[in-house]
Amino acid sequence: MGQAKLIPLPEYARRAGIPLSTLRLHIREGRIQAVRLGRYWYIPVEEKGKREGKGRVFTLFTHAGGAGKTSLARDLGFELASRGYRILLVDADPQANLSAWLGVDLSEVEDQETLLAVVEGKGLPEPRRMEVGGIPVGLVPANMNLAMAEVVIPTKSLGMVLLRTALMESGALERYDFVLIDSPPSLGPIAGMAALAGEGLLVPVETSAKGVQALRAVVEVSKDYLRTLRALRFLSPEVVAFIRLLIPTKYDGRTAQDKKVRLLLEEAAAIAPLAPALSYRPGPYKEAIDRALPIHAVGDERVLGEIRALADAFLGHVGVGVVEEVV
Repeated sequence: MGQAKLIPLPEYARRAGIPLSTLRLHIREGRIQAVRLGRYWYIPVEEKGKREGKGRVFTLFTHAGGAGKTSLARDLGFELASRGYRILLVDADPQANLSAWLGVDLSEVEDQETLLAVVEGKGLPEPRRMEVGGIPVGLVPANMNLAMAEVVIPTKSLGMVLLRTALMESGALERYDFVLIDSPPSLGPIAGMAALAGEGLLVPVETSAKGVQALRAVVEVSKDYLRTLRALRFLSPEVVAFIRLLIPTKYDGRTAQDKKVRLLLEEAAAIAPLAPALSYRPGPYKEAIDRALPIHAVGDERVLGEIRALADAFLGHVGVGVVEEVV
């Protein structure tokens, strides 16, 4: 059975050329299957055919806590999965928020299910299958013991590329279209290993003075990561930047400070492309955390629109493009 993608009811009705009221009637009569995520209903549509090529690996990265990195990994991953992409989420943060926010009981996560297995040379653990509204996402979970990897990685030969090697050798790049890694908010060994596992960084930037200050450090360390991967011949010399997308977060257009920071980010286009901003809306995001669900299951239309625009920007900037299927 192929991967399914979720189509919002209004979009499905438009593509099918029928009134939305007719579509709702067909759902009530059982003639069309629909799934509910929070307040919203979707039509699951099975994707036909197989995707070609290897999976793409990107790391959500910033050393500043509170920028929305983990919720970005969760929601971007689920948005891409809802479009039919095969997604693997890797929780590389010993705080394990990504795992918890997807409903994993951290007390039941064994060390060998985490990246500790990678660091100990045992390869990539078999991902857990997480499912929300019929849409599957793979997850390599974390637990607090993953913090031990900070000590172990520097003692290993080529320790900083252990995760990259494990992803290549495990077959994960054939099983998944995208691997999104949630790195810890630091510049330590685990964060470095997570960053070097992929082809670039997705960097959330809080629209505040703190966010801009953090970005400067991320830009500098990204240059070191790029030089390392070039030296190891994992990346072509033609790759000139390791930051693939800057994502403004917690944006409040009502404040002069946020407007100023967003202008500064727009001027930073020489560093990396700028994604559409994500607004400061603590209510829906807190509800998503409390219910251990993606924002899709609880957010309002504005939040969902922003996540979809972010996914469009991501796909466009990594060279995939946004394809609209005809139902």
